[in-house]
Order: sequence, then structure tokens, then C-alpha cells
Amino acid sequence: MSIDVAALGEAAVQGQGDSFAGCRLYSHFQPIYSLAHRQAVAYEGLVRATDGASRPVEPMALFAMAPRGERRIHLDRMCRRLHVENFQRFGEPRSWLFLNVDPYVAAEGPRHGSFLGPLLERHGLAPERVAVELIEMAVEDEQRLASAVEYYRHLGCLIVIDDFGAGHSNFDRIWRLRPDVVKIDREMTRRVGVEPLARRMFTGIVQLMHEAGALVCVEGIETEAEALCAIDAGADLVQGHYFSRAAPELPAEDDCRARFGHLFAGFRAEVAELQDRRHTSLRPYISALLSAGDYLAGGVAFDRAAKPLLDLDHVQRCYLIASDGSQIGANLEAPRNADARDPRLEPMLPGPGTNWQTKPYFRRALEAPGRIQITRPYMSITGPKICVTLSLAFMVPGETQVLCADVDFAALAGEDLAFGVMRRD
Repeated sequence: MSIDVAALGEAAVQGQGDSFAGCRLYSHFQPIYSLAHRQAVAYEGLVRATDGASRPVEPMALFAMAPRGERRIHLDRMCRRLHVENFQRFGEPRSWLFLNVDPYVAAEGPRHGSFLGPLLERHGLAPERVAVELIEMAVEDEQRLASAVEYYRHLGCLIVIDDFGAGHSNFDRIWRLRPDVVKIDREMTRRVGVEPLARRMFTGIVQLMHEAGALVCVEGIETEAEALCAIDAGADLVQGHYFSRAAPELPAEDDCRARFGHLFAGFRAEVAELQDRRHTSLRPYISALLSAGDYLAGGVAFDRAAKPLLDLDHVQRCYLIASDGSQIGANLEAPRNADARDPRLEPMLPGPGTNWQTKPYFRRALEAPGRIQITRPYMSITGPKICVTLSLAFMVPGETQVLCADVDFAALAGEDLAFGVMRRD
């Protein structure tokens, strides 16, 4: 089905059809897959256009013809109507339909009367099967946008923030609009596949969105490496050319079954290899930390007990923490680390009153005495390097103490991308 913009008449863009003369709009749909279900659970409606000579017109160029005002609102609504009508003809009984909405249109549209609710009712599409996707764009009145979002939510629709990490789709919009789904910007997806730091950050971003109450969709996936990163980060949904391109018709239900089988087999192999390499790399550090804990529990002085640990190639420092989180004495720095100190971080060196009780590696060690805890990579506040911290709780007369060792992550992992997904034991 298509809509001839020039022939829409009073119901759409009265008197302004000339601006779109000869331009025809079409719906394409791109599947959105659930990683848990390994099949499509949603389809995003995407507008396609051709001019009078049947030449393609890019969506950005199409909407540039209607930058503001009623023309913009009617064009946006026209696309949504087209997608709903086309989607309904497939008879798809369960999947979501993702409808892109310009935040400007969402904020200003109510002045022109209700649209989405009557549209869905007219075509028999239940609101709970519609996901309103707010594209990345500035809006002058954020409060009006929030009110529009509440209208969509009241209808029963899902709320989606598109292109998180780009422009105006940032944390502030997440906090204000409380979306049900957050789509990660495709530029971030691209970087995750090639930059170790981006990959390490990516898992944290996905976890943060989950804690904000949203499902996470990684869009713009074009390679197997990017798909594996999305799986490793714990994303819920994936979208991109690697899985399926947008098309006028919906793909077969099992169109990606073989691809998902290949992906998850590769993921299992990668995880197994990573665990093997991680354990091999960390084995001497774990052994030395356990020995140091035994020495300390037996009354050996800290500097003597920790010396074999500090002699290992990539240990930066060792330190002791009392059961209340307060540091016992100063750090023991590896000799090679003294020259690597960043004088700008001197105020962060431990001193009287330093307390680490808020650190997860300290709390986890106390919860499991005698078992080594390993953090994900992070920036040490007492040194200029990314490190992983190994921690061990042990008993001394009168209390439990925690021995910690910071290990230079980059040197240990060689900045290998696979080590970017190191998890704690």
C-alpha cells in the first residue's frame, strides 16, 4: 500500500500537497529480535519514498521538506498511518509495531487533536502492541514532550528512546520519560566492536538501563563481532542488517534460526576460551594472594607476606583493609609502579581515615571468606592505570581482614578485546 502525498486532500496537508508533488510513500519493516527467544518479536516501520521519476528520496530529505508546523505534523502522522495500515494486512497476531515519532510532533501534535488512539482503534491494533519510538531530536518544550509521552503511556503503548548516547537521547531524557525500551545508538554499537574501552563500558551502560527499568535494544548491528558484543553485554533485543534488512514484507518466522544457532555457538566458544585464558593468566596471582593470606593469618608481617605477590609482573600494589572498611597502614607499592605514579592523583592516595567499605570487592570478600574475588576492569583512584582488584578475606586473631592486590589490566590482558568482558569469579 502507498499514499500519494499530492492527493491526500483536506484530511492531511490541505493546500500544501505541492510541496510533495509526485512523491509516494511506502512502508518497509525491519525485524527486531529477542536474544532470549531467538526470533523476531517486533517490527519497526520505516518510511520509503520515491519522486515523480520513481527515484528514491531519502527519509531525511523527505522530512526536510516539512521542517516545522502543520506540514511536519501531518507528514509524521501520515507515515504512522501508513505503517499501521500495512502492518495490519500481514495479520501478525503477537509482535510489537515500532512507530517512529518526532519529539517535536509528539510535543506539538496535541494542539491538532488526538491521532494515535483513534488510528489504532480504527484499524483494530491493540495499543499494547505499539511501541512509540521517540527519535533523537531536540525539542523546545521538554515538559510538553513529557505530557505527550504520558498520553501514549495512558493509551497502553510502550515508550522507546531511540539512539541513546547521541545528541539529545541522553540520561536526562531517560530519567524524565522512563522508557520501557532504550535503543543504543548505532555509532556506539560500531565502536563496541572495535574498541576495548567501549566494550567494557557497554556492559555497564546496558546494566544501568536495566536498573532504570528498561529493556535494551542494540541497533545498527552489521557484523558478527557486534552481535557477540550485544549478547555478552546482556542486551534484550537486537536489530540491524546482520540479522535482516528492512523490506516491504515480513520475513519468515524462522528466517534467522540458523544465524542465531551460529552466533550462540560462537558465543559459547568465546566464553570458554576467555575463561581458560583468564584462569591461566590469573593463576599465579590467585596462588600468590592465597599464600599471602595464609602468611598473614599465621602472623607474618605484611611486607614479608606480600613480597612474592608484589614480585609478580603486573601487580601494582597491595593493601590491607579492616573489617569496618578502614585501611590498615599504607599501600605496598610494587617497585616498578613508583615511577609510573601520576602526580595529579596524589590527593587520592590512602591516608588516615581512608575507608573502602563501599567497594564491592571489599563487601564480596567479607561475604565469602577464603574465596578470591575479582573485579571487572576499572580506573584505580590511587594510580593512573586501569586495573582489576583481587581481594581475599582471612581471619586474624580478633577480626576478619581483607587483603587486596591491584593488577595492571592492560598489561595482563594485552588490551585484547576478549579480555574486555572479564567477569568476577
